Amino acid sequence: MAGPDLIRPFNSVRTLTPVRAPREIVEAYALRQHPGQVISHTTALLLWGAPLPRSVETEEAIHVSSVGAARPRTAHTIPHRLYPQRTPVTMLGDIHLTSPEVSWVMSAPLLGLDALIAAGDFLVTGSEPYDGAPPLTTIDALAATVARRPGDRGIRRAREALEQVRYGSLSNGETRMRLMVVRAGLPEPELNYWVLGPLGDRVAMLDGAYPEFQQALEYESLLHQSPEKFRRDIRKQQELAAIDWNLHRLTSEEVDPRLRTPASRAAVARIRAALRARGWTPPR
Repeated sequence: MAGPDLIRPFNSVRTLTPVRAPREIVEAYALRQHPGQVISHTTALLLWGAPLPRSVETEEAIHVSSVGAARPRTAHTIPHRLYPQRTPVTMLGDIHLTSPEVSWVMSAPLLGLDALIAAGDFLVTGSEPYDGAPPLTTIDALAATVARRPGDRGIRRAREALEQVRYGSLSNGETRMRLMVVRAGLPEPELNYWVLGPLGDRVAMLDGAYPEFQQALEYESLLHQSPEKFRRDIRKQQELAAIDWNLHRLTSEEVDPRLRTPASRAAVARIRAALRARGWTPPR
């Protein structure tokens, strides 16, 4: 197929429109992917569904790892060497790519620490707290992969991130909120915790909770706000207040894992004061 109106992102591949986002580039590349070539690094993480920084999601190139002479030499690709004896490869639809665990470790030198933690949280949690669907991997499997790849670039960051990956975070915002309160010296909250009423009935599932002190943490994404969600949030706050729980609703402006903003420091101060009022004593 050829014509003046067709775009050629790769040799022997033609499209009607430019390919820009990594997923679009992968779809085009899959049409001419050679044996010995696999999608890897952050591109593979994106395909597995991990939340990644906007700069990665809009990158106009994809990471391709290959064995020997299969190394790609074409536009829109970032080539890497593949060592098959320690790099499990799998399929996602028609695409050959690295496993979730290997993709995560490979991405360590390309992502900041907090972004790597958020991706790890997603891989080990998925949507299981909501719908019971099993996650892509486990913390133990990530740890085993890190242990098998001691010489990888970024392995120190992978080890540091692994220590902070948790099961239970359902979004990048929830991960950032957890990191913020823990780094501020507050207790680590329980994630996606169900609050029960006096009769054992479920009242609300919380992004983060301190059950002993009846404090609830919720990350509020303004991007997904709707009238119905607003009404649900009001009902949740009222139902929690009725059983003596305090709900702390934090927006993206108040969540900064590095505590660099006045809003994040003020949010932490409010939570700290509420915990102390309920009997929490900061460690000395």
